[in-house]
Amino acid sequence: EAMKNARAAGDKNGELTVLNEMIGYYRQTKEAEKGLEAVEAAFGLIDRLGINRELSAGTIYLNGATTMKAFGKSGEAIQFYHRASEIFKMRLERSHPLVAGLFNNMALALQDLKEYEEAENCFRQAIEITESLKGSELETAVSYVNLAMLLHEMNSEDERINPLMDKALAILRNPAYYGYDKYAFTCRKCASGFGYLGFFFAEKELNERADKAYARA
Repeated sequence: EAMKNARAAGDKNGELTVLNEMIGYYRQTKEAEKGLEAVEAAFGLIDRLGINRELSAGTIYLNGATTMKAFGKSGEAIQFYHRASEIFKMRLERSHPLVAGLFNNMALALQDLKEYEEAENCFRQAIEITESLKGSELETAVSYVNLAMLLHEMNSEDERINPLMDKALAILRNPAYYGYDKYAFTCRKCASGFGYLGFFFAEKELNERADKAYARA
């Protein structure tokens, strides 16, 4: 309905806003065809509006690339992560949370493509940013787990894996962060990583923490 109204009014910026919401929504609902159609439409509209150097375009490139990655198109997504990166360099401080999010998501796509060295570099840049930002502790925990899983994929005996998982678990056990909006979601997300790497007691603990947090909510 919002899309119909925007198009009827000739409101291209409004149409782009709705498309950006659709991109994220269909990623969450795992509707690949609709999600990728929304990505293509949004990217095309950015070009037609001539705003491909604006911050709003950068956030849409990031959102769209992440949806492409989620639906198995990491190779195609990389160019749009790079477009977002160029815009963020022009428009944002390096320590901005959006930049950290870009590095983390781009790293996951690079990992899919087995570009391990570049993926590790991106994860470490994401961690460098979130560690410096108050309120970004949960994002740091996720990046620790992601990096540990990357290192495991490269070499399952890597001695850097366990310390990363210890640091992630310490964050998720810290009562100071129990009230954060995404605490339950982060526990659930990290739990699967702990299980994948063989930390089954930690996996069980984090799933229980998520259950309790959702029950309180």
